[in-house]
Amino acid sequence: MSQSLMQPLAYLEEHYDRFQEELIELLRIPSISHDLTYKEDMDKAANWLADKLRSLGINKVEIFPTPGHSIVYGEWLNGGVSAPTVLIYGHYDVQSPEPLEDWKSPPFDPGIRDKNLYARGASDMKGQTMAAVNAVEAILKTENFPINIKFLIEGEEEIGSKHLNDFLVQHREKLACDFSLNTDAGGMPDAGTPSICYSLRGGAVFLLQIFGPSQDVHSGEYGGVVQNPIHVLSKLITDLHDDYGHITLAGFYDKVRKIEDEERAELARLPFDDVFLRKHSGVPALWGEPEYTPAERIGARPTMDVVQFEAGQPKSAIPAKATARVSFRLVPDQDPADVDKQFRQYLEIHMPPTVRWDLEFRGGGRGIITDRKAPEVLAMKDALQTAFGKDPIFQRVGGGIGAVLMLKQTLGIDSVLTGFSLYDDNFHGPNEKLHLPTWKKGMAALVYFFHNLMNK
Repeated sequence: MSQSLMQPLAYLEEHYDRFQEELIELLRIPSISHDLTYKEDMDKAANWLADKLRSLGINKVEIFPTPGHSIVYGEWLNGGVSAPTVLIYGHYDVQSPEPLEDWKSPPFDPGIRDKNLYARGASDMKGQTMAAVNAVEAILKTENFPINIKFLIEGEEEIGSKHLNDFLVQHREKLACDFSLNTDAGGMPDAGTPSICYSLRGGAVFLLQIFGPSQDVHSGEYGGVVQNPIHVLSKLITDLHDDYGHITLAGFYDKVRKIEDEERAELARLPFDDVFLRKHSGVPALWGEPEYTPAERIGARPTMDVVQFEAGQPKSAIPAKATARVSFRLVPDQDPADVDKQFRQYLEIHMPPTVRWDLEFRGGGRGIITDRKAPEVLAMKDALQTAFGKDPIFQRVGGGIGAVLMLKQTLGIDSVLTGFSLYDDNFHGPNEKLHLPTWKKGMAALVYFFHNLMNK
């Protein structure tokens, strides 16, 4: 190991306890972005991060207000005009912790049990953000850093990054870089298996409402002559899949890429088999397209799910309406606008004349796929192998990150997507956690990554 690498790695080891305490301090701030009663805490978290970046020696740190929550920006450009520039993305907002009764310890009172740090935001994504911040600190404090670093840490990821794209447009020149590093993507199947995400699904969300009688009507007086909106909506939803899990919208799969043999072999390395997924989900059996493996169905195939259904009351009445929130997960090349047309056509054909209906497109975005052989991706691959002693698995992640698409479409940059959360970290759910030994290795991996960039 080179002398230059030994110094930042030793710094990480020497300051690890402080890094852990600082993360705990940040986790105590309930930075819940969707609830305006936490606006003061959102500002507190933004200021905490700005102060932290200043303590690293970052040349220029600014907090940019938006119509929602602030964006923290910092830059260290001592690498010079010819050096590569990396934009490190993160977010400091968190999901709401409810239901509180399911937490074993208060969500904003961090506690350590069995080498795991439990708190809302520990894994998603305050822990991941601080892994990158700490790795940069270890390098800046111990050696010359011949690359340029920019930090962009937003406060609205958990509510769709509502104002991020406007910020990117307004500050396009300031944010110019070669690529982005994002440690919020995918995470690791287990503590010994690092991963790189090279594809994220996009999505399209709809609100479908079925209207029957003008008001709830007595099921004895009108049962048998008034069709129930719940029944209509239920059948429409059921018929969106065939018996094998394929989506029945005409033309839905026309733009879906075939999974090539090389990619199929890579996805086969993922441990997402029947036993693994049943264990972590708690279901008695898996479901879906039988000609694809579970790992392929999660990341490389599009899906449709009803994520909310509202109808009826606990009384003997046929309800006036039934409502479903329908979420499509789309793979690269699929267009949400196409799905909007396909869904409307399906409803026009299959809707009975006994009801009225309304379909509202609530938003969406395209999927992302990146080059697994790009130099910065290979630099991360080598770094993870060095830190964890095992070649990382490349995976297509089933979820989406709006910021990754915005950075691609607005700034024209790709993202290196990795992360040090584990599959059972339960982010967005009760008892969210961060496995501290994995987090520690992740910081070392990022030091290796930056060194690989220096030497390429």
